[in-house]
Parts: sequence; C-alpha cells; structure tokens
Amino acid sequence: MVGTIITGISSAQHPAAPALSSNPGAKYTIYLNFSGFNYSGTWSGGTPGNVPAYTQDGDASTFNAAEIAAIKETWARVAQPYVGFNINVTTVDPASSSLNDAQRKNFYDQTQYLTHTVIGGGYDWFGPSGGVSFVGIAQQATTSNGMRTNWVFPVNGTGTSPKYMTAAIAHEDGHHLRLPHQSDENNGNGYSNNNNMTGNGSYAPIMGTSYDSQRGTWRDGKNGVNVNDVAELQNNLSIGPLLDSGVGHTMGSATALVVNPDGTIDSGAAKSWIMPKASTGYSAVGENSYTKDYFSFQSNGGFISLTAHDGSSFLQEGVADPGATMRSVLRILDINGAVIGTSIEDSTTLLHTWSGNLGPGSYYAQVVSYGEYISSYEPDSRYFNMGAYFLSGSGFTSVPEPGTMLALAGGIGLLLKRRRKSA
Repeated sequence: MVGTIITGISSAQHPAAPALSSNPGAKYTIYLNFSGFNYSGTWSGGTPGNVPAYTQDGDASTFNAAEIAAIKETWARVAQPYVGFNINVTTVDPASSSLNDAQRKNFYDQTQYLTHTVIGGGYDWFGPSGGVSFVGIAQQATTSNGMRTNWVFPVNGTGTSPKYMTAAIAHEDGHHLRLPHQSDENNGNGYSNNNNMTGNGSYAPIMGTSYDSQRGTWRDGKNGVNVNDVAELQNNLSIGPLLDSGVGHTMGSATALVVNPDGTIDSGAAKSWIMPKASTGYSAVGENSYTKDYFSFQSNGGFISLTAHDGSSFLQEGVADPGATMRSVLRILDINGAVIGTSIEDSTTLLHTWSGNLGPGSYYAQVVSYGEYISSYEPDSRYFNMGAYFLSGSGFTSVPEPGTMLALAGGIGLLLKRRRKSA
C-alpha cells in the first residue's frame, strides 16, 4: 500500500501540519490544508479573509498533540475512498514555500488536476454548511478567482471530529472531481443519507450526507435520478485507469503470503485494494464486478487463523485506519481451487476471519468484494464495496527463501559427513 508520513515544515505564517501522502506521484492531487489560509478577494460572492488553522483548543498558532492526531486520522479517512484511483491525498502543499498566500491561490488556479481544500474556521462568510465547492474543476486546464480552492468549516459546520470533517471533505472534493449530489430517491431531498442509517453495517453516499453512517461510499444511483459515481469519475477526469495493487488476480498469478518466523502473517506485505472492473462498466453489482486477489501459502498440517481487515493501515502497520470503504469476503481454496472455508464476519462488519485445521499441502486465500449493498429504503441504488484491506494471521508455515534452503542443505550435508566420520 502506498503511503508516506514525514515531518511537516512550518512557516512564519502558518503552523506545520504533519506531512502525509497516500499516493505520491499520482496524476491528481487533493491537498488538505489544515494550516490556515489568508484568502484575498471574494469567493462566490463571499469574503473568506484570513481563515485560521484547524484547532480544537482555540489556539490556531500551533497544533497540539490531540490536533495532530486528528489531522492524521482525518487524512487517513479521506484517503480511503480515493484508494485505487490515480489520486494522491496529501497534506503537503504542492506550492513553493517561498510563495505568499495570494501567490499560492494563483498557483492552485493555474495547476491542473489539483484540489486545494481549506479545513479551518467557520461558515460565517458563506452561510450555514459543512463545506462548499465548485463542481467539475479537476479537468480544467486553468481556473481563476480561487475556483481550485474549496472549503470545510470545522468551527460551526462539521465540528472538529475527524469522522465528521471527512464526510464533508470527501464530499466537497468529489464535487471538484465533477460529481453531483446523490439525492434521496425516496422523497426527493437533495441529499440522501440512506434514511439516516447508523451503526455497524450502515451505508450512506459520500455525495449525499454520510456524517453518521459507518461507511460513506461511492454509489451507483437510480437511472435517471443519480449518477454512477465511479463511472463518472473515470469517464470525465482523464486521470488514467483505476490502479492495480500488484497482487495476483488468479490462482496462477497468486502472490505468496510472507510468513514471519513465528508463523504469523507479515501484514505489511499482505495488503491490497479491490476495485471495480472496467470491463463491467464500473458496476457495483456482485463480486464478479470487482477484481479478486489471491495469496498462496503452504501448510504442514495444523490449525491456522486468517483475517481480512477492511481499510488501509497508513497510520500504523497492521492496524486498520478508521473509515474503511471496503467490505471483504475471505475464502480458503485448495490446490484445485475448491472452496474449503469462508470467513465469518464479526459484528463490526470490518473483520472477516477463517480459522480451522488444514492438512499438509498448498492452499490459496481469496479476497473478494462483498458485492453491492442495497438499501431497502432506496432499492434502486447500489453502494460500492471497494477499497483497501490487509491480512493478518497465525499458525502458518514459514517457507525459507532459496538462499536459506541452500544454506540448510549445506549444513545437513556437513552434519552427515561428521556423523559418518564419527561412525
């Protein structure tokens, strides 16, 4: 999984946010600006002025430990729905540090495939809302009057929690990427929140209102009412195809699970993402509409446990970041591809585990999408289950590398010679 965390650099004007990037080098950049921005002039009739940095304690001149943790979590959450797209979600300012804010605004306007999201202050200069953005700015070669900048209002809009800020950030950035609202297909309201579904296993559309649902995801809306978010993103942005994680998508190309000496899975090497297949028109329907991942492993016989964790692990290796958009199904296959075990999903709907005894031999772990989620409230829409996951497990057989095998063979031969001499 791509992702970097480095130390931020402060300026005399703004406090330093931690420097975080989900996919460095991607064609499109979503820059999350938590450090404040002095906006000269008007934006869609309002006057933002000097927007302070994100703050929880009222001191916008510096970030305390809690604020840094919230920035990191918000970044990780916002990155989730954009995993697998040719998009880098970052807190690293793409503009030169030598520029003042007026020059930065001009730089953003003149830089294609860039979104600048200011996360700070309140909505008083604009009007009651969690955030605001122009629509369809991403593909334009140049813009003017700050159109490449959009806004999220933690002070009196979303509140300062990472979950609520993420719902607004991902939504406003979706607008920059040319996505319209996902309206309520039952009552015609301009924003669907899936009848305010909450709790484990709940979904709401990112381009509706997803503040309180467990998963805010892209949605394939009802024909003639709402768009297919993923198809709209791919068909209108010209940012390249959906990205492949490099994990094998067939048994023949399966990626070998890396096993630690204690028999546990190396989670850092067993991470990937599941995306819709272009050949199916970016459909959300059924697991066969998505890529499938295969991992190979060996067993000497005995008990193993393997878990698929929904979400990325940008912040801490082997620990799922909050805000997963993926919902997985894990299966164990024998050497012939027959399914011999299917994971059990826990109550959070974020962990999917298979445990059991295996005889000696070769096996595969298959990870697939849960398929579409369908709400009984809006039954003509399909929610995508796509995004990042990683594996953990124990009881596995560690397979030595070829060099280690040669060394072991040499040691065994030497031992036999010594035994013969002593005999």
